[in-house]
Amino acid sequence: MQIRILLYTIFIFIFEGCIENYYPKINDYADLLVIDGTITNEPGPYIIRLSKSSTVYNPEYIPVSGAKMVISDDFNTEETLVEIEPGVYSTDPSGIRGEVGKKYRITINTNGKTYQSNYEELEEPVQIDSVYAKIEYLETAGGSSEGLQFYLNCKPMDYKKRYFFWIPIETYKYKADVSLDFIYYGLYEFEGASSDSINECWLTQRIFKTFIYSTKDLSKPEISKFPLHYVSTTTKKLSEKYSLLVYQYSISEEAYKYWSEIEKQNIESGSLYTSQPYQIRGNLVNINDQNDVILGYFMAAGTSKKRIFVDRPQLNFSYPVCKPNVEAFLAMFSDPKPFFPALVTITNEGLAKAAQECIDCRYQGGTNIKPDFWED
Repeated sequence: MQIRILLYTIFIFIFEGCIENYYPKINDYADLLVIDGTITNEPGPYIIRLSKSSTVYNPEYIPVSGAKMVISDDFNTEETLVEIEPGVYSTDPSGIRGEVGKKYRITINTNGKTYQSNYEELEEPVQIDSVYAKIEYLETAGGSSEGLQFYLNCKPMDYKKRYFFWIPIETYKYKADVSLDFIYYGLYEFEGASSDSINECWLTQRIFKTFIYSTKDLSKPEISKFPLHYVSTTTKKLSEKYSLLVYQYSISEEAYKYWSEIEKQNIESGSLYTSQPYQIRGNLVNINDQNDVILGYFMAAGTSKKRIFVDRPQLNFSYPVCKPNVEAFLAMFSDPKPFFPALVTITNEGLAKAAQECIDCRYQGGTNIKPDFWED
């Protein structure tokens, strides 16, 4: 889980009685420690991130290096993590392994202070039955939007109260808007070129939204048609092929309550009229100073996962597209100081200049290296 989502966990805005404008003292909530990490029943290594919070007006990632971290269970098995990059700590691949039924906690020593979580029991994982998409239309301020709404079904489970947390990770294939045909090094100095190697890209990223659910009040312990995220046709995400990997975490009731507060804050933080905010405390404390705040939550969770692929749907797409410029190509020959090299493509109207970001798909954030799991 990325630190970015935790930058927004500093406040919760709530309505109370008479509503007044409130302008929080953002700096009061900056420079706090933030922990982010989970131990699961899957093989390690397990990654823990430690950083400091920044303000929402000036967000930045501030890693905390040099900390000592120890993950331990209730049978006195423990492992000290190794810092593999600034603020990122890892167990050994063959080190401690999460086991269903055992309880785990983390202890952090940094800057002369000791922080420790309570024990979290690692719950038995529940298998995902299916992940699927349905064509749906949404009404937005800009008009009607076409796209795919993703859903999840969970296999029937026992009647024990269950709490779930999901992390969807999307990977999509897309193409550059323009193909490269020539590179001009001078007005009459050019060569044929190809952009095949930078025409197709894949971009992988987490869906930054809180997805949680409880079977506590269900008469039948089954999850059907749980809504995940929506992908519209106003971006390139569905333009070629789309893959969704969903991690399902079986978490404790305490972790569920924490993420419920995060979800509530994410919904309410957009309000123009708010009352005094408060910090969302996780499950770590300074063992010597209860007033020393540390944000985030260390989870122990049983996990399962499922990946699906979705072909380009039969919908209308309206994402912005780069357009090569014929006039700009012709203007090179009258410009006293033309800029070279110039990237040129063939269009129905003739030769045209194109910007690098229109030809090289990597400029849109992805990589031209196909993922190992990708299915064409």
